[in-house]
Amino acid sequence: MKLKLSALFFFLTTTAVHAQNAKVLIVGDSWAQQQYSDDIHDAVFDVNGYPDFEIYKIPQGDPEVAVDGTTAADWVVPSELEKITNALINNPSIDTVQLTVGGNDFLNNWKKSMTMMEVDALKAGIVDDIQTIVDAILEVDLNIEIIMSFYDYPNFEETLGGLVGLVCSPLHSGMGSPSPTEINNLALEFTNAFVGISDQNPKVFHVPHWGRMQNAFGWPDDGIQPGDIQLPGDVSLTSPVEAMRDHDFVIWTEKDCFHLKPAGYDVLVQALFEDYYHARFDTIYKSLFE
Repeated sequence: MKLKLSALFFFLTTTAVHAQNAKVLIVGDSWAQQQYSDDIHDAVFDVNGYPDFEIYKIPQGDPEVAVDGTTAADWVVPSELEKITNALINNPSIDTVQLTVGGNDFLNNWKKSMTMMEVDALKAGIVDDIQTIVDAILEVDLNIEIIMSFYDYPNFEETLGGLVGLVCSPLHSGMGSPSPTEINNLALEFTNAFVGISDQNPKVFHVPHWGRMQNAFGWPDDGIQPGDIQLPGDVSLTSPVEAMRDHDFVIWTEKDCFHLKPAGYDVLVQALFEDYYHARFDTIYKSLFE
């Protein structure tokens, strides 16, 4: 009985410590989900000297709030939006939400044949949905901040064959087979519109990622070394295939057209730490002694 009680005490203590240290809720689509499942944030926080600050881990059986394939339009459905707000209400130690959403709304609906009016309407609809999510989060607690974290350039050049190509190729052709320049410029335009939300609210922040993979990985075989290309990168180029996520198929590996491998997300989250989380955590840390 003593052993069982000790184990229970250890479990409850560990759970309580984690709940107290869980400061960040990751919300959104596959980019959010993969950063969450790869445990990128906790590793980055640790190596930068903030091991006591953690990502909130969703208990088994509770609704997930970082879900592969979801759109901003999905999350504004009241039942889905409630999953995000409930996670915040039930875990008051969380004071920061990292929001990554809107990419699938763009990829699933934009076509290079669209008129300017159609593009503007699509863009405005996504912005409205993201604004709805932001408003719902901030209504939970005045102390919450939102860090908007979006995407980097896709690679629809070297990923259209094989089994991964069964997903990537139809997605690319469905957009009208845009060139890297065409899709990158429109992606920049759309996320610039999303970022307008942060420009209008002092509780919402944004760290851009365009060109990070080009900067971090380069194309050494072509004489372009890591660090040669500066942010926001070269819109005429894809993200290097070396930065893209691996998919293992029995005895061979293929590269994803849109998602990053853990080392790519590590670069992204380190940038988030340097440009946002460090100041955020330092303020929180200092406030504990005031």
